[in-house]
Amino acid sequence: MENKQKLQHVNQWRTCRLEKRGRVYVLTLTGKDDHRFNPSSIDDIAAALKTIEQSPDAGALVTTNEGRFFSNGLDLKWIKDNLSSSGLTIIQDKFEGLLCLMMKLGIPTVAAICGHAAAGGFMLALAHDYRFMKDGKEVLYMSELDHGMFMPRSLMAVIKSKIVMANTLIDVVLKAKKFRASEGFDSGFVNGVYEDSAKTLEAAILEAEKLASRNWKRDSYANLRAASFPGVVEELEAHRDPYVWRLGSRM
Repeated sequence: MENKQKLQHVNQWRTCRLEKRGRVYVLTLTGKDDHRFNPSSIDDIAAALKTIEQSPDAGALVTTNEGRFFSNGLDLKWIKDNLSSSGLTIIQDKFEGLLCLMMKLGIPTVAAICGHAAAGGFMLALAHDYRFMKDGKEVLYMSELDHGMFMPRSLMAVIKSKIVMANTLIDVVLKAKKFRASEGFDSGFVNGVYEDSAKTLEAAILEAEKLASRNWKRDSYANLRAASFPGVVEELEAHRDPYVWRLGSRM
């Protein structure tokens, strides 16, 4: 593709790295594991987002992954191991805070989904403005029903902000349907489908470059995003509906 310049290194954390191409910042969830969210990995991603937020040249963000998973959601083993020490409260505050950071960024955001995105991983993808996805065996999947878990209103607010058709919402939440890329595209919550990871990422970067070239004011972009999806940021910031871990829930 034209204008395929190399990514320049910005910073590296234990679970992610940050690079840039021109004014487009690329956040990659690194490694071959399933990129589950625990306090350490959430802090890494949040640090990357804050670096972008504080970078005056940032014009757009692309988030992508290495390995087979974009993200398999919350680290259920960490939660189970830390139930006696307020693990659910800790993970709730941090994960809702991460989604809030993403939805308050004053620049366009594109998820380049090159692996499975389940539960919290699906929600991180939905927190972006656009979703481009590799066309293969990868799926988007809300697993709470299959795991016997509850859905707090904060996370449901994120889902409902991007999945507006009632029948599709039922498929996502009340059927725990596993959507392939083409099905997500047909349902309206995937914006582009590509044959492999390299083409998915490159297409996402090219789209981000087009968006960055508009030079929109950050405060205006953030304000209009919040107005487009009213109440979502407020719900994420409230932390008022506690996470529930039912005894016997499957990991």
